[in-house]
Amino acid sequence: MFTAAALLAGALQAAPVAAADATAIAAGPSLRMGRLYMHTPRGLQACTGTLVASPRHNMVVTAAHCLHSGLGGAYYTGFQFIPGYQKGKPAPLGVFDGATPLVNGGYVGKKDGDGEYDYGFLVLKPNKQGQQAGELAGENPIAFGQPVVASRTVWAYLLNDRTAECFGQTQAYLFPFDSRVRIDCKFEPTSSGGPWYADYNATTQQGTVNGVISGPMPGHESESVVLSPYFGIYAQSLYQQAEAAS
Repeated sequence: MFTAAALLAGALQAAPVAAADATAIAAGPSLRMGRLYMHTPRGLQACTGTLVASPRHNMVVTAAHCLHSGLGGAYYTGFQFIPGYQKGKPAPLGVFDGATPLVNGGYVGKKDGDGEYDYGFLVLKPNKQGQQAGELAGENPIAFGQPVVASRTVWAYLLNDRTAECFGQTQAYLFPFDSRVRIDCKFEPTSSGGPWYADYNATTQQGTVNGVISGPMPGHESESVVLSPYFGIYAQSLYQQAEAAS
């Protein structure tokens, strides 16, 4: 079992996704975004997670494959979320353990997961002082049913634990046969779950979450294109389940 100290020391492996060009690396991430660690059958893995508004201020949105292994598998264990994580520096607000992961049933119905439903929520436990992560770091609003073609800002952690930003216009992937959304950005393993923001404010580093990095376009892994599942009624329903569980 890895400890938080071991995690911060870099004893981790890449998460199973892909996908950011290091052309726009920020000095430091918003406290609302952080590193998400989990124990899987392949060992310790890392993703990106983001705090979103919830009744108890304790909910992170990320990619489903950061929470569950897909058909015939199960939820991972040992989740730890570090808001505002910066490599080599103390966790600014501490480490928050995961309590309840939730993914869509459509995701677990397919071997290795269904990319159209590659989103999930993780309800966090409070810290030892009884404080919730969202109370300390703040939260992002989340939106559903937004236009497929829109301006979005994408953030995530890279393999070296630096953060990267990409801005562009989204497009339909294979709509209506596949409801995912694409953007011309290139990210890396451990960037999975990185937030896609609408109306992003560079000064406050805050925006409305309307997608998460799922991975590269299948068959085009070397290209600067990443996908997000569309945040429609099914994502909204899962969010409401997570709200109830929080």
